[in-house]
Amino acid sequence: MGIEVTEEAGEVLRRSLELGNVGPGGGIRLRAARGLGGGMDVQVELADGPGHGETSFDAHGVTIFLDPEVAAAYPDAVVAVEPQHETIVVRPAETTSG
Repeated sequence: MGIEVTEEAGEVLRRSLELGNVGPGGGIRLRAARGLGGGMDVQVELADGPGHGETSFDAHGVTIFLDPEVAAAYPDAVVAVEPQHETIVVRPAETTSG
């Protein structure tokens, strides 16, 4: 399945790119970062272009640059908006049974 971006998250990311004055060729980077508890966190940041080894894809008019560590850790993930604080979160995709 890969990484899915909700429409609402796409809107927030487009607005962030505008406010951050990111030019053509830029987008949003999903980067792996070591968490305080020893696990991995996903950092969402503005980017002028892809970094070394990153893959890119388009979602809702936003170019997403994907760190290979994030792709390996979250092969089926959803980029969504956490409604209370309108922050972007990356979480495992929910699987449905049946």
